[in-house]
Amino acid sequence: MSTPNFKLNAEGLTEEEQKRLLESVTVVENFPRPGLAFKDLSTVLGDAVAFQAVVNTFVKRYAARGVTAVVGIESRGYCFAAPVALELGVPFVPFRKPGKLPCKSVGVDFNLGGWNKSAAFGSDRLEMREDGMEKGSKVLIIDDMLGTGATLIGACALVERVESTVVECACVVDLKGLQGRDRLKCPFFILIEDAEA
Repeated sequence: MSTPNFKLNAEGLTEEEQKRLLESVTVVENFPRPGLAFKDLSTVLGDAVAFQAVVNTFVKRYAARGVTAVVGIESRGYCFAAPVALELGVPFVPFRKPGKLPCKSVGVDFNLGGWNKSAAFGSDRLEMREDGMEKGSKVLIIDDMLGTGATLIGACALVERVESTVVECACVVDLKGLQGRDRLKCPFFILIEDAEA
């Protein structure tokens, strides 16, 4: 594990909240592959002050943006998306991995891309209840981390499939080594970034 050097993209947090949030992110070097620095957010969730700071930052950023639904991506995205939806007073829409919904669902398949840059790296699927989102919704998509960008690209495609619009994708952290920022075509926001050297 290493000592993090982060840039926080948050307004309205006290110095104590900023400090607690930044110190609560655990960095694990060379995981999930050599050269990457994985940001473990379980320690953020375990610190009530840091967790609330994440929620408050997202709520402040999106309160006046006309968001009518908040999507969380299974599974860690749920941890951050559900409380934001509650604070915004809008529905929380869970996007699930395939085969987890016992009802009629709608979904999209997407390519994972990957570390080897091969289009044949594999694919995955996201699904939601068929009646899970009103047509014409203005959607905030929240996930814990931006990696390759593939899952967020799939989530954006599912929002568009149900004739709704993505306002923005928001992640707590990213893994810059996986170039997800370069792949996303929709607006995105990263709360905690690596500080530039």
